[in-house]
Amino acid sequence: MKTLTAVISLLTVILGGCWNNIELTETRFVTAVGIDLNEEGRYVLTVNVMKPSSGKTDGGSAEKSAIIQSTGYTMFDAARNMIEYSGYKLSYHQMQYVAIGTDAAKKDIIGPLDLFFRDQELSGRHWVIYVEGKAEALLHTKGNTNDIQPLQINEKMIASRANGKYPPVRSLDLMRMMASKEKVGYLPISHPIESKKESREAGAVIIKGGKAIASINETQVRGLLWTTGKIKSTIVIVPLKKLGQYASIEIIGSKTKIRPILENNQLHIQVTVHPHGYIGSLNHPIPMDTETYKWLQTKVNHVIRDEIHEAVAVAKKNKADIFGFHEYVHRAYPQVWKTREEQWPAHFSELDVKVNVQSKLLLNGLLAEQLGEK
Repeated sequence: MKTLTAVISLLTVILGGCWNNIELTETRFVTAVGIDLNEEGRYVLTVNVMKPSSGKTDGGSAEKSAIIQSTGYTMFDAARNMIEYSGYKLSYHQMQYVAIGTDAAKKDIIGPLDLFFRDQELSGRHWVIYVEGKAEALLHTKGNTNDIQPLQINEKMIASRANGKYPPVRSLDLMRMMASKEKVGYLPISHPIESKKESREAGAVIIKGGKAIASINETQVRGLLWTTGKIKSTIVIVPLKKLGQYASIEIIGSKTKIRPILENNQLHIQVTVHPHGYIGSLNHPIPMDTETYKWLQTKVNHVIRDEIHEAVAVAKKNKADIFGFHEYVHRAYPQVWKTREEQWPAHFSELDVKVNVQSKLLLNGLLAEQLGEK
């Protein structure tokens, strides 16, 4: 009986509370992290920390944040040194993003981010962003749609699926990309605007061998997203027959099929994209008949195909298979892959990529009636 009583008492202690609980009054929550290198080559860790609300309001914000910095020979060293400046234990549970500056990214991306990959507090859901210049500049920008800047960045990353101008990448996504032998991947680029205390996210940086090696513009980013099937929604601008006249085509979905083909020992990749959407607007009225409608679909095909070709060209130039074509080759032709695996970057740079776009413009009620489809 005494043994049973002891067991019940022990279970009560264990289940009645959390052994790894966090005292809110003794903790500061990190909402954003910036990683840079200083002139001595040491890591500079910048964090946005937020003090939990005390529940009191005095007409101002119930939550206060501050920017704190520390340095170290390694990221772990810098993180430990942060305690000296903050005076509190820092929790990364609420971290929204990690930003890495140009100098640090060109030296090594995997090394400084390894600390955040291994941290058991983190779920791998935070965003990873490449910053043109110093990463700390992004943390100093102000939110114009959300008072808490890290939350605004989170909103921007989520909303990016509606424009296709930069690829949102979470920590888990980057870990998967860096798990490949060539350590090839990409990150969205942020451009802090000091004069306006804002930031503009556009374009991406190519990562190869764990380092940032080249940037790609907005058009090339969308070509990358078309190819990898990650376009959820976007606007395709189509030039009309007269100079200065354009149609805005709203894409509301797209599917991509990638198929490697081996003919006479020559390997090429067939990329087929099936986007669908509506005519969003015309900046000049044009007679809408069946022939014009089909012509618009053809123009959409050409625009998307050109964007994909641009993305493929810059990737081949840098010998960086950011599309993951090697995975398709491996699955379709495992024996062929064994002969090309070691020299895949060179094979990729010479790879023939054929692009076929088959868009479909859906008909709304009035337009369907006008074209006699209703």
